[in-house]
Amino acid sequence: MKPGFDIYPVYLLYGPEDYLIEEEIQRLLNQTLSQKERGFNFHVFSGGEHSGQEVVQAAQTVPMLSQYRFVLVREADRMDEEKTEALMEYVRKPSFSTCLVLCSQTMGPWKGHRKEVEKVGKVTEYTRLKSKALVSWMKNRMKEKGKTLSEESADYLVEVVGDRLYDVDNALEKVFLSVGKKQTIEISDMEEITSEVKVSTVFDLTDAIGHQNLEKALGILEKAMESKAVSFRKEEEGSKFGDPTPVLLSMMAKQYWSMLVIKQMSSHQGDVGELAKELGTSPWNIRKLMDQAKNFSEASLQEGILQCHQTDLAVKRSRGPKDLLMEKLVIDLCRPDTPKNPLAIGKR
Repeated sequence: MKPGFDIYPVYLLYGPEDYLIEEEIQRLLNQTLSQKERGFNFHVFSGGEHSGQEVVQAAQTVPMLSQYRFVLVREADRMDEEKTEALMEYVRKPSFSTCLVLCSQTMGPWKGHRKEVEKVGKVTEYTRLKSKALVSWMKNRMKEKGKTLSEESADYLVEVVGDRLYDVDNALEKVFLSVGKKQTIEISDMEEITSEVKVSTVFDLTDAIGHQNLEKALGILEKAMESKAVSFRKEEEGSKFGDPTPVLLSMMAKQYWSMLVIKQMSSHQGDVGELAKELGTSPWNIRKLMDQAKNFSEASLQEGILQCHQTDLAVKRSRGPKDLLMEKLVIDLCRPDTPKNPLAIGKR
């Protein structure tokens, strides 16, 4: 690092835990560029699609009305030897007014250049958090929200949703919202809101609906509805069995509501970091919601929330088979121009 500078000119971030990589990218971006400065000084490239020369040209360009230029190269492990060498020529003599960030799942072609990158920059591997490290991360996450998470509760949550931080963070968000003013989160709180319907399932389902992909949406729904087993702690014998419909409907409604709030707020406050602080969630979750919300109008999001609640009422009042009610809901949501009335199912 050049004396007087707080930012390395080159970062290589790699590993399977993309959640932590995205957090570091956001931290560096916030440290180098304000929201106003990003229009002229923030560039995103794909290692598989763009040439090394394109990246170098952007990195060598003097920042405009800013101290730094930020150049992000995603999927850097997809760069071939020619692209990598072109970029290495720049890395050997980088611009200290540019923050070049290379990120990927693996080291790929950069493995042989690690030492050279470390001469001018920083190389960091982001592995999956396991055991005590994962529990510590979860407890700190809840501490930031003013809650205390017991170790037993953390272990239980990992049993249910797995160790992928995207899923864990979203599950913690659900717990946080459900406990209200309660300070200490116990296993009983977890059991009330967790099921085998994973958080990622809802993201995938709303993505498919947003892209009007009815076949994919129905496929995801079918798998979710088939998930009857709810796993609990390892020491428990057997599994509990439950109906995933209420949880799925609740999570879908919350997802639509979150997208609506994000869409409304981002129109006058576009900074991801500020939105994350204001809503008390992670920058990754904000970016995901913003990306999903692009596929919906505010009216369709409001309609989606209403449809989820109407279907929930129809299920509770036994106005038709649950699987058919859910299927009708997804069909209606994938075809926003058609009349929507899931309560009609079961009426004759």
